[in-house]
Amino acid sequence: MIKNFVEAKTVKSWISDEKELAFIDVRETSQHTAGHPFFSISIPFSKFEINVEKLLPNKNVRIVLFDNNDGISEIIYKLAKNLKYINTYILKNGVDGWKKSNFHLFDGINVPSKSFGELVEKKFNTPSITASQLFKKQKEKKDIIILDGRPFDEYNKMSIPGSVCCPNAEIPFRISEIIKRSNTEIIINCAGRTRSIIGAQALINFGVKNKVYALENGTQGWFLANLKLDHGKTKFLDKTPKNEKINELREKIVNLLENKVEIIDFNQAQKLINDKNITTYVFDVRTSSNQKNKSSKFRNVPGGQLVQATDKYIGVLKSHVILFDDGDLVRAGMTALWLKKMNYHCYVVNESPRIIKNLNLKYNVNFKANPINLIKLENLINLKGTHIFDIRNSFDYCKKRIKKSVWTNRLIITKDMTHYHKSIILITDDLPKASLIVSDLQEKDPKFVIQVYHWNETEVEHYLDYIDTTEVELDEKFFDFNFHTHLRHQGNKEHAKSYLKWETDLIKNMDEEERGFFR
Repeated sequence: MIKNFVEAKTVKSWISDEKELAFIDVRETSQHTAGHPFFSISIPFSKFEINVEKLLPNKNVRIVLFDNNDGISEIIYKLAKNLKYINTYILKNGVDGWKKSNFHLFDGINVPSKSFGELVEKKFNTPSITASQLFKKQKEKKDIIILDGRPFDEYNKMSIPGSVCCPNAEIPFRISEIIKRSNTEIIINCAGRTRSIIGAQALINFGVKNKVYALENGTQGWFLANLKLDHGKTKFLDKTPKNEKINELREKIVNLLENKVEIIDFNQAQKLINDKNITTYVFDVRTSSNQKNKSSKFRNVPGGQLVQATDKYIGVLKSHVILFDDGDLVRAGMTALWLKKMNYHCYVVNESPRIIKNLNLKYNVNFKANPINLIKLENLINLKGTHIFDIRNSFDYCKKRIKKSVWTNRLIITKDMTHYHKSIILITDDLPKASLIVSDLQEKDPKFVIQVYHWNETEVEHYLDYIDTTEVELDEKFFDFNFHTHLRHQGNKEHAKSYLKWETDLIKNMDEEERGFFR
């Protein structure tokens, strides 16, 4: 019997103490986005073993699991124990226990990062400009430049007319290559608010003399002002400063980092990685399309995205984060300064990526899928008396699926496996995810015969008679989907308004401890 249950008030105190904490929501995506504690991260049961070691690299870290008080945390507790996590607890009564302690549940995703952006704007009074004001400047042919601080794929999908893609962490590094006049005004935009605010404030903090503005509400604000967005644009700011300019930039960032973020060498970085008493992450914060020395050893997370969605990449509060770029220190340094304010212990590596490649990442674990029995599509469609389950993302299932297949996921199967025939076919585009279900079923009953079809779009096109393309409405039974204002980028103004209100309201819902956590 599991005895490691912990009260909500205790967990709340752990968030504020000096020790590391991983506060893990093991529910599925829609359940998480409907309401979760402020500092919790999402590692759904359906992909737990696949993601946990990437987000929680130190097996000694203090962990608290929670669910809907439906027994899933107990299953995960045993899985965590098998994976050698030795300091694991379960939140008593799950989210109900949190609510009954009068602690707020936050909807949406990336809540700490989004809240941080709002706090930054409030603290620094970051200058902003509305969509209408920007449009007027464009019509009057004012001396302005619009920089889109998002990754290229987001920019390409939709953008402000006349803007140039330059992901946030790249802006202080590259801005001098295009700004030649002191009266040029710089406008930073994203899809909503956070990256606009952080990008603009980063430039101001870096000492840029030009006027800098965050575009209020980003592309959504532009859309809500009844202005037309561009689509499919490819203009990318990738000019690299000359060596003498890089030296100047490097000197500037070193001064900004002094007494705030430690600059370390290879040996110091390795010592941090080897320390079993702390959790250490290593990130390459260069924008991937501009990497000259790529290394598969390290997670490449452009700096702007690391600040924008910290909980997606860093699973442990108060953990240690080592960052590197091409050696200029600007991109790593500016990212580190923000993460420092988010209460992480940050370091910037003062050596080239070529040297850094020699680091031994002790906890760099890649999930090894369990063996599975693959089946060809032509064999699948002729089988009778067999359950066919589709475990792809529900969004993809609703668009196109094999006839008579039923969408499911690991949680559903685990709760209801006694009702199935002993012969099952799984449709998947994620073999590791399928392997977890195969293992669960065969552990429950070795007589289960499970075959897996690995979805192949080209192959599927040859068997259209067996494919159902009737549009299925996404509803609450597809709980792997993020329903939170999900139509905001598809022309739904109400969703866009709701999303922006959600962002601006975040700090209103934070309590004193949550606000005080940030530095």
